[in-house]
Amino acid sequence: MGIGIIPLVIMRAMEEIGKKPSEENWIFWSIVIVVLMPIIAFSLITFGVFALKGEYDVLE
Repeated sequence: MGIGIIPLVIMRAMEEIGKKPSEENWIFWSIVIVVLMPIIAFSLITFGVFALKGEYDVLE
């Protein structure tokens, strides 16, 4: 899911910028793609790796 979300966000950004190509949209989506997407994708990938290893199987 972490890797799969990246193309979806990029497609959404292109769609939104295409609808309203203002400077505000460019800045917002640039920040989302450059800053937030690596953080979100890395977090989801890390969670998935730990889940596959069974780190969340035991609840204390």
